[in-house]
Amino acid sequence: MISGYNTDVEHNGVVYHIQTEDKGLSSQLIVSLVYDRGTILASKRTPYNDLNADSLDEEALIERLSRQHKLICAAVRAGRIADLQQMTGKARAAKAEAAAEQKAELPVVEVRETLEESLAASVQPAAPIETQRVITVSTPEAPPIEVPDTAPPATNVELDDDFFDLPVFEDAVMIIDELQLLPEEAVEVMSELSGTERPRNDKLSVDILGETKFKGGDRLSLNILVCRGTERRIVKDAQIMVKVLGSAFRPVIFHAHSDANGLAKVHLQIPHFQAGRAAMLVKVIADGEELESRRLVTPG
Repeated sequence: MISGYNTDVEHNGVVYHIQTEDKGLSSQLIVSLVYDRGTILASKRTPYNDLNADSLDEEALIERLSRQHKLICAAVRAGRIADLQQMTGKARAAKAEAAAEQKAELPVVEVRETLEESLAASVQPAAPIETQRVITVSTPEAPPIEVPDTAPPATNVELDDDFFDLPVFEDAVMIIDELQLLPEEAVEVMSELSGTERPRNDKLSVDILGETKFKGGDRLSLNILVCRGTERRIVKDAQIMVKVLGSAFRPVIFHAHSDANGLAKVHLQIPHFQAGRAAMLVKVIADGEELESRRLVTPG
Protein backbone atom coordinates (compact mmCIF):
# COMPACT_ATOMS: atom_id res chain seq x y z
CA MET A 1 0.00 0.00 0.00
CA ILE A 2 1.01 3.66 -0.51
CA SER A 3 0.09 6.83 1.37
CA GLY A 4 -3.53 7.96 1.49
CA TYR A 5 -5.44 11.18 2.12
CA ASN A 6 -7.82 12.33 4.89
CA THR A 7 -9.50 15.75 4.58
CA ASP A 8 -12.33 17.55 6.40
CA VAL A 9 -14.50 19.72 4.11
CA GLU A 10 -17.22 22.06 5.43
CA HIS A 11 -20.40 22.87 3.47
CA ASN A 12 -23.46 24.65 4.85
CA GLY A 13 -22.26 24.21 8.44
CA VAL A 14 -21.67 20.45 8.09
CA VAL A 15 -18.13 19.06 8.24
CA TYR A 16 -17.69 16.06 5.94
CA HIS A 17 -14.68 13.76 6.22
CA ILE A 18 -13.24 12.46 2.93
CA GLN A 19 -10.88 9.47 3.02
CA THR A 20 -9.05 8.10 -0.03
CA GLU A 21 -6.69 5.13 0.12
CA ASP A 22 -5.07 2.41 -1.94
CA LYS A 23 -6.44 -1.05 -1.04
CA GLY A 24 -3.22 -2.79 -2.14
CA LEU A 25 -2.12 -5.00 -4.99
CA SER A 26 -4.45 -7.81 -3.90
CA SER A 27 -7.49 -5.60 -4.70
CA GLN A 28 -5.96 -3.01 -7.08
CA LEU A 29 -8.58 -0.44 -6.09
CA ILE A 30 -8.51 3.23 -5.12
CA VAL A 31 -11.39 3.77 -2.66
CA SER A 32 -12.81 7.15 -1.58
CA LEU A 33 -15.40 7.39 1.20
CA VAL A 34 -17.46 10.45 2.25
CA TYR A 35 -18.37 10.44 5.97
CA ASP A 36 -20.82 12.52 7.97
CA ARG A 37 -20.06 11.90 11.67
CA GLY A 38 -19.25 8.23 11.10
CA THR A 39 -21.96 7.60 8.48
CA ILE A 40 -20.82 6.79 4.92
CA LEU A 41 -22.82 8.95 2.51
CA ALA A 42 -21.09 7.97 -0.74
CA SER A 43 -18.21 5.87 -2.02
CA LYS A 44 -16.11 5.73 -5.17
CA ARG A 45 -14.03 2.69 -6.17
CA THR A 46 -11.61 3.01 -9.08
CA PRO A 47 -9.57 0.00 -10.32
CA TYR A 48 -5.95 0.46 -11.41
CA ASN A 49 -5.36 -3.02 -12.82
CA ASP A 50 -4.25 -1.40 -16.07
CA LEU A 51 -0.91 -0.63 -14.37
CA ASN A 52 1.78 -3.32 -14.47
CA ALA A 53 1.58 -5.13 -11.12
CA ASP A 54 5.07 -6.66 -11.50
CA SER A 55 6.71 -3.23 -11.81
CA LEU A 56 4.04 -0.90 -10.41
CA ASP A 57 4.57 2.76 -11.29
CA GLU A 58 3.99 4.31 -7.86
CA GLU A 59 4.20 7.85 -9.19
CA ALA A 60 1.32 7.17 -11.59
CA LEU A 61 -0.67 5.51 -8.80
CA ILE A 62 -0.07 8.44 -6.41
CA GLU A 63 -1.19 10.85 -9.13
CA ARG A 64 -4.44 8.90 -9.62
CA LEU A 65 -4.98 8.74 -5.86
CA SER A 66 -4.46 12.50 -5.48
CA ARG A 67 -6.67 13.35 -8.48
CA GLN A 68 -9.58 11.25 -7.24
CA HIS A 69 -9.31 12.70 -3.72
CA LYS A 70 -9.23 16.29 -5.02
CA LEU A 71 -12.28 15.68 -7.24
CA ILE A 72 -14.30 14.24 -4.35
CA CYS A 73 -13.26 17.11 -2.03
CA ALA A 74 -14.16 19.67 -4.69
CA ALA A 75 -17.56 18.07 -5.26
CA VAL A 76 -18.36 18.09 -1.51
CA ARG A 77 -17.14 21.69 -1.22
CA ALA A 78 -19.51 22.62 -4.08
CA GLY A 79 -22.45 20.91 -2.34
CA ARG A 80 -22.74 18.01 -4.82
CA ILE A 81 -23.38 15.32 -2.18
CA ALA A 82 -26.55 14.17 -3.97
CA ASP A 83 -24.60 13.80 -7.24
CA LEU A 84 -21.99 11.63 -5.52
CA GLN A 85 -24.72 9.45 -4.03
CA GLN A 86 -26.41 9.13 -7.44
CA MET A 87 -23.12 8.13 -9.08
CA THR A 88 -22.56 5.58 -6.30
CA GLY A 89 -26.00 4.04 -6.96
CA LYS A 90 -25.38 3.91 -10.71
CA ALA A 91 -22.03 2.18 -10.19
CA ARG A 92 -23.66 -0.44 -7.98
CA ALA A 93 -26.51 -1.02 -10.47
CA ALA A 94 -24.03 -1.34 -13.35
CA LYS A 95 -21.96 -3.84 -11.39
CA ALA A 96 -25.03 -5.96 -10.56
CA GLU A 97 -26.21 -5.93 -14.18
CA ALA A 98 -22.77 -6.94 -15.44
CA ALA A 99 -22.58 -9.81 -12.96
CA ALA A 100 -25.98 -11.06 -14.08
CA GLU A 101 -24.88 -11.07 -17.71
CA GLN A 102 -21.52 -12.70 -16.75
CA LYS A 103 -19.44 -10.16 -18.61
CA ALA A 104 -15.69 -10.12 -18.09
CA GLU A 105 -15.40 -6.31 -18.05
CA LEU A 106 -17.64 -4.32 -15.75
CA PRO A 107 -19.30 -1.13 -17.08
CA VAL A 108 -18.40 0.58 -13.79
CA VAL A 109 -15.40 2.05 -15.67
CA GLU A 110 -17.76 4.12 -17.83
CA VAL A 111 -19.51 5.43 -14.72
CA ARG A 112 -16.11 6.41 -13.24
CA GLU A 113 -15.18 8.37 -16.39
CA THR A 114 -18.57 10.09 -16.43
CA LEU A 115 -18.18 11.14 -12.80
CA GLU A 116 -14.64 12.50 -13.31
CA GLU A 117 -15.63 14.44 -16.45
CA SER A 118 -18.71 15.85 -14.72
CA LEU A 119 -16.81 16.97 -11.63
CA ALA A 120 -13.84 18.35 -13.58
CA ALA A 121 -16.15 20.46 -15.74
CA SER A 122 -18.02 22.09 -12.84
CA VAL A 123 -15.57 22.48 -9.95
CA GLN A 124 -11.91 23.30 -9.53
CA PRO A 125 -9.75 20.90 -7.46
CA ALA A 126 -8.51 22.29 -4.18
CA ALA A 127 -4.86 23.10 -3.41
CA PRO A 128 -2.43 20.15 -3.04
CA ILE A 129 -3.31 18.06 -0.02
CA GLU A 130 -0.72 17.01 2.50
CA THR A 131 -0.12 13.27 2.40
CA GLN A 132 -0.74 11.41 5.61
CA ARG A 133 0.55 8.01 6.66
CA VAL A 134 -2.04 5.22 6.48
CA ILE A 135 -1.57 2.56 9.18
CA THR A 136 -2.23 -0.90 7.76
CA VAL A 137 -3.95 -3.39 10.07
CA SER A 138 -3.68 -7.06 9.18
CA THR A 139 -7.38 -7.90 9.37
CA PRO A 140 -9.52 -9.42 6.59
CA GLU A 141 -11.08 -6.81 4.35
CA ALA A 142 -14.84 -6.46 4.69
CA PRO A 143 -16.95 -6.83 1.53
CA PRO A 144 -17.60 -3.49 -0.29
CA ILE A 145 -20.76 -1.73 0.88
CA GLU A 146 -22.53 0.37 -1.72
CA VAL A 147 -24.95 3.21 -0.92
CA PRO A 148 -28.46 3.36 -2.48
CA ASP A 149 -29.68 6.32 -4.57
CA THR A 150 -31.70 7.74 -1.68
CA ALA A 151 -30.11 9.29 1.40
CA PRO A 152 -28.87 6.57 3.79
CA PRO A 153 -30.27 6.14 7.32
CA ALA A 154 -28.23 7.20 10.35
CA THR A 155 -26.92 3.69 10.90
CA ASN A 156 -25.80 3.13 7.27
CA VAL A 157 -22.08 2.82 8.07
CA GLU A 158 -19.33 0.45 7.04
CA LEU A 159 -20.07 -3.12 8.19
CA ASP A 160 -17.63 -5.76 9.33
CA ASP A 161 -18.68 -9.39 9.89
CA ASP A 162 -15.32 -10.43 11.37
CA PHE A 163 -16.34 -9.29 14.86
CA PHE A 164 -20.00 -10.36 14.69
CA ASP A 165 -19.55 -13.55 16.72
CA LEU A 166 -17.24 -12.19 19.42
CA PRO A 167 -18.48 -13.25 22.89
CA VAL A 168 -20.09 -10.68 25.15
CA PHE A 169 -20.14 -11.39 28.89
CA GLU A 170 -23.10 -10.02 30.81
CA ASP A 171 -22.93 -12.12 33.99
CA ALA A 172 -19.36 -11.34 34.98
CA VAL A 173 -20.33 -9.76 38.35
CA MET A 174 -21.23 -11.73 41.48
CA ILE A 175 -23.33 -9.98 44.14
CA ILE A 176 -22.63 -10.95 47.76
CA ASP A 177 -25.61 -10.35 50.00
CA GLU A 178 -23.83 -10.54 53.35
CA LEU A 179 -20.31 -9.38 54.18
CA GLN A 180 -18.72 -10.92 57.26
CA LEU A 181 -16.01 -8.77 58.88
CA LEU A 182 -13.05 -10.52 60.50
CA PRO A 183 -11.69 -9.42 63.88
CA GLU A 184 -8.48 -7.36 63.81
CA GLU A 185 -6.41 -10.12 65.45
CA ALA A 186 -7.37 -12.53 62.65
CA VAL A 187 -5.61 -10.38 60.01
CA GLU A 188 -1.88 -10.85 59.49
CA VAL A 189 0.20 -8.52 57.32
CA MET A 190 2.37 -10.69 55.06
CA SER A 191 4.37 -7.85 53.44
CA GLU A 192 4.69 -4.09 53.71
CA LEU A 193 4.75 -2.20 50.39
CA SER A 194 4.95 1.35 51.76
CA GLY A 195 7.99 3.14 50.34
CA THR A 196 8.27 0.70 47.42
CA GLU A 197 8.53 2.34 44.01
CA ARG A 198 5.56 1.70 41.77
CA PRO A 199 6.35 -0.55 38.77
CA ARG A 200 6.87 1.51 35.63
CA ASN A 201 5.74 0.74 32.09
CA ASP A 202 5.50 2.35 28.66
CA LYS A 203 2.30 0.66 27.50
CA LEU A 204 -0.56 2.26 25.58
CA SER A 205 -3.75 3.05 27.55
CA VAL A 206 -7.21 4.27 26.53
CA ASP A 207 -9.91 5.84 28.72
CA ILE A 208 -13.56 6.53 27.88
CA LEU A 209 -14.38 9.80 29.63
CA GLY A 210 -17.75 10.65 31.16
CA GLU A 211 -20.66 8.26 30.67
CA THR A 212 -19.65 4.59 30.56
CA LYS A 213 -23.14 3.00 30.54
CA PHE A 214 -24.62 2.48 27.09
CA LYS A 215 -27.92 1.08 25.81
CA GLY A 216 -29.50 0.38 22.45
CA GLY A 217 -30.79 3.42 20.58
CA ASP A 218 -28.42 5.89 22.34
CA ARG A 219 -27.15 8.79 20.23
CA LEU A 220 -24.08 10.22 21.92
CA SER A 221 -20.63 11.78 21.62
CA LEU A 222 -17.91 9.46 22.92
CA ASN A 223 -14.86 11.21 24.44
CA ILE A 224 -11.72 9.05 24.29
CA LEU A 225 -8.32 9.81 25.90
CA VAL A 226 -5.18 8.01 24.64
CA CYS A 227 -2.10 7.93 26.93
CA ARG A 228 1.14 6.01 27.28
CA GLY A 229 3.24 4.79 30.19
CA THR A 230 3.13 5.21 33.95
CA GLU A 231 3.38 9.00 33.56
CA ARG A 232 0.30 8.89 31.27
CA ARG A 233 1.91 10.88 28.48
CA ILE A 234 -0.64 11.99 25.87
CA VAL A 235 -0.56 10.28 22.46
CA LYS A 236 -1.54 12.40 19.48
CA ASP A 237 -2.52 11.21 15.97
CA ALA A 238 -3.53 7.78 17.32
CA GLN A 239 -5.93 5.89 15.03
CA ILE A 240 -9.20 5.10 16.84
CA MET A 241 -11.91 2.68 15.69
CA VAL A 242 -15.19 2.21 17.61
CA LYS A 243 -17.29 -0.87 16.79
CA VAL A 244 -20.77 -1.62 18.13
CA LEU A 245 -21.34 -5.38 18.00
CA GLY A 246 -24.54 -7.28 18.72
CA SER A 247 -26.29 -10.59 18.26
CA ALA A 248 -29.49 -8.88 17.01
CA PHE A 249 -27.97 -6.42 14.49
CA ARG A 250 -25.03 -6.09 12.15
CA PRO A 251 -21.90 -4.32 13.48
CA VAL A 252 -21.41 -0.59 12.88
CA ILE A 253 -18.01 1.14 12.75
CA PHE A 254 -16.84 4.70 13.48
CA HIS A 255 -13.34 6.20 12.96
CA ALA A 256 -11.41 9.07 14.58
CA HIS A 257 -7.88 10.31 15.43
CA SER A 258 -6.60 11.78 18.73
CA ASP A 259 -5.71 15.47 18.71
CA ALA A 260 -2.68 17.26 20.20
CA ASN A 261 -4.11 16.67 23.68
CA GLY A 262 -4.59 12.93 23.12
CA LEU A 263 -8.37 13.41 22.93
CA ALA A 264 -10.85 12.25 20.30
CA LYS A 265 -14.61 12.79 20.06
CA VAL A 266 -16.67 10.19 18.18
CA HIS A 267 -20.32 10.95 17.36
CA LEU A 268 -22.20 7.66 17.09
CA GLN A 269 -25.63 6.06 17.00
CA ILE A 270 -26.07 2.70 18.79
CA PRO A 271 -28.57 0.48 16.94
CA HIS A 272 -31.86 -0.06 18.76
CA PHE A 273 -32.48 -3.60 20.00
CA GLN A 274 -34.78 -5.22 22.59
CA ALA A 275 -33.19 -8.67 23.01
CA GLY A 276 -29.83 -10.36 22.68
CA ARG A 277 -26.35 -9.19 23.65
CA ALA A 278 -24.23 -6.26 22.49
CA ALA A 279 -20.93 -4.57 23.27
CA MET A 280 -18.89 -1.53 22.27
CA LEU A 281 -15.28 -2.23 21.23
CA VAL A 282 -12.76 0.65 21.20
CA LYS A 283 -9.52 -0.14 19.32
CA VAL A 284 -6.51 2.23 19.39
CA ILE A 285 -3.45 1.95 17.12
CA ALA A 286 -0.35 4.10 17.77
CA ASP A 287 3.31 3.58 16.84
CA GLY A 288 2.61 0.01 15.73
CA GLU A 289 0.95 -0.94 19.06
CA GLU A 290 -2.70 -1.95 19.33
CA LEU A 291 -5.02 -1.81 22.36
CA GLU A 292 -8.68 -2.78 22.75
CA SER A 293 -11.22 -1.83 25.40
CA ARG A 294 -14.75 -3.21 25.62
CA ARG A 295 -17.94 -1.87 27.23
CA LEU A 296 -21.30 -3.60 27.69
CA VAL A 297 -24.34 -2.29 25.78
CA THR A 298 -27.73 -3.09 27.33
CA PRO A 299 -31.03 -3.43 25.40
CA GLY A 300 -32.98 -0.23 25.01
